[in-house]
Amino acid sequence: MYRHIDVNLSKYVKSDIYLRTIRVDGRISREEALRRLQTAGVDVSDMEGYYKEGINAPWHAVLKSQEKARNVAGDGIKYIARLEIDLKIHWLPLFVDVVKRLWTSS
Repeated sequence: MYRHIDVNLSKYVKSDIYLRTIRVDGRISREEALRRLQTAGVDVSDMEGYYKEGINAPWHAVLKSQEKARNVAGDGIKYIARLEIDLKIHWLPLFVDVVKRLWTSS
């Protein structure tokens, strides 16, 4: 049984920077990350900075406004204050209340 759950983390986060950050997934160069951001509608003037946490890590861009970060949509670009979880449960009967609530909620 698989279930995709969308969790909004913004109400638990105190940092404004986290709420203005988007992630560009993939093992890509800085130039490719900037190209994807521009294709998604993010101009260089909209960004305060961008960084990468490690060699194989995705690029992160900190934008000037939360509204712009929430509304950016593109190939491999995600708003990190909204976490997407794919949940897989093994060997748990469907009559268990937690499973019923997870499966029926949207």
